[in-house]
Amino acid sequence: MKEVKNEELLKDVGPGYTPYAVLEGADTLVCLSDNRDIVTDTREDALPVVPKGGDTPIPFMPRGASNNLPYDVMNRIGVNVTVGSNVEFKNKVIYGDSLLVYRRYRDENGKIRKEEVLPEEAPDVFEFLELNDYDHIRSELANDLTIFYDAYVEYIFDRNAPPRIVQLKPLEATCSRISEIDEKEGRSLWHGYSAEWHKGTPTDLVATPLLDRQSPLRDLLTRMGRLPSEDGLAHRVKERRFVHNIRMDTPGRFYYGRPYWWSVFASGWYDFSSAIPVLKKALIKNQMSLRYIVYIKDTFWTELYTKNKVTKPEEQTALREKFLKEMNDYLTGEDNAGKTFVSHFRYDRVKGIEDKDIIITPLKSGGDGGEYIEDSEETSNTLSYGMGVHPSIIGSSPGKNKSINGTEARELFIITQALHKMYQDATLQPLYFVKKVNGWPQDIYFSVTNCQLTTLDKGTGAVKNTGIPAISEEQ
Repeated sequence: MKEVKNEELLKDVGPGYTPYAVLEGADTLVCLSDNRDIVTDTREDALPVVPKGGDTPIPFMPRGASNNLPYDVMNRIGVNVTVGSNVEFKNKVIYGDSLLVYRRYRDENGKIRKEEVLPEEAPDVFEFLELNDYDHIRSELANDLTIFYDAYVEYIFDRNAPPRIVQLKPLEATCSRISEIDEKEGRSLWHGYSAEWHKGTPTDLVATPLLDRQSPLRDLLTRMGRLPSEDGLAHRVKERRFVHNIRMDTPGRFYYGRPYWWSVFASGWYDFSSAIPVLKKALIKNQMSLRYIVYIKDTFWTELYTKNKVTKPEEQTALREKFLKEMNDYLTGEDNAGKTFVSHFRYDRVKGIEDKDIIITPLKSGGDGGEYIEDSEETSNTLSYGMGVHPSIIGSSPGKNKSINGTEARELFIITQALHKMYQDATLQPLYFVKKVNGWPQDIYFSVTNCQLTTLDKGTGAVKNTGIPAISEEQ
């Protein structure tokens, strides 16, 4: 969004929709951005790229018109208060409180119980989590799943027999592309990682085998010789690095997900929301800032010159300017706030009016600072609705009722956590892959703990919800 001179664009302003807002009395137009098409995949042709260290090009599918859609989305998230806040909130909800390692077993009454596992009880598991900084991995996956519905993690094996996964690496979705579906295999075979997709043909591409996105665990076990391939025999491939595409599926999307919340761009509500602060800034910048209008009787100057015995025109001009400057300083100076200004006047008996030398009239500003408040509320609520975030639990209250009580806020937050469980489970998928490949105990499971708000009669403001019932609740 930017301001441009009226005369530069008046020829383009005609009937119907235009992307310009005219400020009355100003010499500028506010040019509104149009982001309705930034999330549309207008390119269907693959981009052949030779990976580093290779000699055969691999056709990768672009994302967005200029193959820069992820960065375009990130740039727009960064300049819109509502969208940025909603994305951060959803990311925090998906991340939750912490990672829980637990066992499941059936008690003597046949009920399923959960029991938290301590580090000394499963040292291999906790050492893997610590060495790979899995909290950081979960944070990366939560970010990408929230924004793009696509996240990528790389499994790195050792050279032992049988191979074991020794490292997990999250790969930025902004830098990730997948190859065109291979006609023979019926799936995408490669993941391409580069920071230069926007340049056309990247020179830093790293190509890594992509696991079958429909059954990634089976594909991984097959490549490691743990399951038979199509010929009925087990074959272990030589590669030791594979990429897993963790995604939230959307109908009709063969390569990349299209998050439902991107409707805020396609609908035009994002542009409307982003325009409001620009319009308010333009109003403040362009409107007059006069506080008073001062009327001075023409004969006042003659009397002033006579009183000060000034006869030369240049001296009269200097005296007049000095008087006006002193008056302006008196009216606008901070030190003079609240003081009284005394002006003499006479009463004209013939006309029946007060004959004043000076009249000072305060002016009301053209804008009182309340412009577009209702529009701002409307756009914030609409963007939050489109992103699945209730405005009241992130600081904004919709509608005429500007506040909600603690019970409503607590229940809204619990509902939000429940609705994001599928995302939380997605961030745990790599651990179940490692569990299967590395042979961790079968009765070990993983979950994300959540901070659960409580009522004041519980004696605390929040508790950690681990999904493991307390003893008092079991009795």
